[in-house]
Amino acid sequence: MVGEDQQMSRLSARDRLGRMLELVPWVMSQGGAEIDEIARRFDYPSDELREDLSRVLFMVGLYPFTPDQLINVIELDTSDDNDKTQNVDIQSANHQKAKVDRIAISNAEYFSRPLRLTPAQALSLIGAAKALLTDTHSDSPLTRGLDKLASGLKMSGDEDLKVNLGDAPQEWIQTLLRAVQNHLKVQIRYFSYGRGQITDRIIQPHRVFSETGNLYVRAHCEWADGIRVFLIDRIKKLHITTERFDPPDQTNPPSAFQPRDEDPRVVLELAPEAAWVLEKYPVEHYEQHSDGNIQLTMPVSEVRRLEVLLLQLGTHAVLQSVEGALRMDLPKKAAQRVLRKYL
Repeated sequence: MVGEDQQMSRLSARDRLGRMLELVPWVMSQGGAEIDEIARRFDYPSDELREDLSRVLFMVGLYPFTPDQLINVIELDTSDDNDKTQNVDIQSANHQKAKVDRIAISNAEYFSRPLRLTPAQALSLIGAAKALLTDTHSDSPLTRGLDKLASGLKMSGDEDLKVNLGDAPQEWIQTLLRAVQNHLKVQIRYFSYGRGQITDRIIQPHRVFSETGNLYVRAHCEWADGIRVFLIDRIKKLHITTERFDPPDQTNPPSAFQPRDEDPRVVLELAPEAAWVLEKYPVEHYEQHSDGNIQLTMPVSEVRRLEVLLLQLGTHAVLQSVEGALRMDLPKKAAQRVLRKYL
């Protein structure tokens, strides 16, 4: 006789995701539930349910995705009426071929209510979605979802959005795009913020891209003899040449910051209030301590950027160690230099 689960076709990834989002808050509200009951209530084939509980759900959580931020799925002991919780998770139980009958879910309180976007987040999402739309998407699910989101903001889905990608001259952007497409070298006069100087360079542009509201060009700089990323706003002069170059094989997406091996590293101790640094600055390694403080290691290609960051953080950051020519009194010296300008 064919079992009920075998008669049912496998759910699509979309259907499984929808059911998982529904069952998590329900199981939490019940303090635990039988696997068979969950399968019946949410029309979830038990074999797929067990697989998703043991291999998918336990890897879901919040940034920075440390074990204490991940959803916990545990087996409940059904040997007596008290349903005593065992200290064995469902993943290891399944790995040992044990048959888990009842589970509980914890550390997923954020699923107890619908997530809400801030107006800024919703507007950003609308802008990104509209950038993907074409005339062929006039009645697509993306268009309908976009209209619903726009109505929640009291705006029309057909309303134009202006996106400011910086003050770079449009003719320079078009010139750089043409140079990228035709593999032509470009002469530029560039202001380096880190060095505080203007230099004339010949670059081999590989890609023009935007990041954090600014436009950049990724290129091989013949003056520096290496790959560099240039903020287009800091280009003072630009001239496309007729000299061609061989483009590289690009495998990694461009980024506004690309640390070099020779860049010195610093170790910072951050207060919990300064955790935003992890998202806005390049960090190679970090650890979060039990008191909430964060210890991180980051590369420094421009000392001025580090000075600005330390002055901005104030008492929320402590410089613990430095490499190369960097000095431990760097924050103090930077603060004194700023104060002298106002005296």
